[in-house]
Amino acid sequence: MTDPKTGIRITQITSYPTPSEPMAYDWPGITPDNRRVIFRAQRWSARDAPWDLFRCDVDGLDLFRLTKRAPECGRISACLSADGQRVFAAWSNELLIRAIDMETGRTEVVADLSMSAGDLGKVAIGLNCELPDHRILLGLRSPVRRTTESAVLDLRTGHLALLGDDTVPYGFDFLRNGPVVIRNQRRLTVATRRDGSRAIENTRPEPQKICRVTMQGQDEVFIATTEMFGHSTMLGCTGLVQGTGKPPHRCVWLADEGRDPWKLVQGPYFWHSGASFDGEWIIADTNWPDEGLQLVHVATGNRRTLCHAGATQGQPNFGHAHPSLSRDGRVCVFGSDRTGIPQVYVAHITEEFRDSVIEGELDSPRNKRVQSMQGQINGNR
Repeated sequence: MTDPKTGIRITQITSYPTPSEPMAYDWPGITPDNRRVIFRAQRWSARDAPWDLFRCDVDGLDLFRLTKRAPECGRISACLSADGQRVFAAWSNELLIRAIDMETGRTEVVADLSMSAGDLGKVAIGLNCELPDHRILLGLRSPVRRTTESAVLDLRTGHLALLGDDTVPYGFDFLRNGPVVIRNQRRLTVATRRDGSRAIENTRPEPQKICRVTMQGQDEVFIATTEMFGHSTMLGCTGLVQGTGKPPHRCVWLADEGRDPWKLVQGPYFWHSGASFDGEWIIADTNWPDEGLQLVHVATGNRRTLCHAGATQGQPNFGHAHPSLSRDGRVCVFGSDRTGIPQVYVAHITEEFRDSVIEGELDSPRNKRVQSMQGQINGNR
């Protein structure tokens, strides 16, 4: 299909009568050659139905199921390898990390965490991203202890380096070669307010903070607090953090260690944002009102509407677009329930469109008048 307002070509990847969703937008789910995308799809429509991994060419052809494990294995978490040749996957009721060949679906166990996970009990594993030197950043959650601990797994030796209790894996600073974690996890409870209403509140007085640590979880370096963001991720391989501002801010923030956060771009209410791995581009959905997916050029701070997802934007998360970018920012993957069932879509970003963003072209003549008036106001200050 073609977006009627922007002219961007969009391919609907899935059409099953069961939900499908893109991979998390904090790590590329598209191969480096921009040929294939990986995603999750539910095997049948039920709350506890299993999810399988699929790969598909970005033009919608060559759809291939990569996994089909028994439902009792639990929910799957996965991340694409840096070279795009394998998918690392783990099921919540197992203590195994598996590598799945993207071409054939052949699966092998690359790590057994049953000995090194310690007393975490029945562990749910959340894979975050692949690090240099054959390592993976992951999180281990124990339903018994109700805590999460970040860890770095060496795939060559099987060694699991724990990064400290009460941490959540966030990403990796490829510039400074260190894992990035969230400390001081929220402890949520239902609280009764003075007016008698009830709300879910965090009982911890310490703010959640995003920090860089060593491979052993030491020498913490503060980057930002999570309270300033609606949602956030690493800005690709740059070592910076990017994320959408909470109300009343209508912006995308950038944050780096040793300096105050700054606003990259302002405008609509940006909601979820993902970055290209080279750190040059950011894609964000918008809400209240929905003004479409915004493609942001980091170096200039310019943005344009890439396309309109047509998602309901409601709860649960199936109504959210959750857009992500390929490593070079030329392919966008997003989810939408525009057909009534959540499906996966690919937006093909042309060089002409990218150039128009860099040059500061706006979506409509009215926006140009607003920009001109703003320029006059700034010039008179």
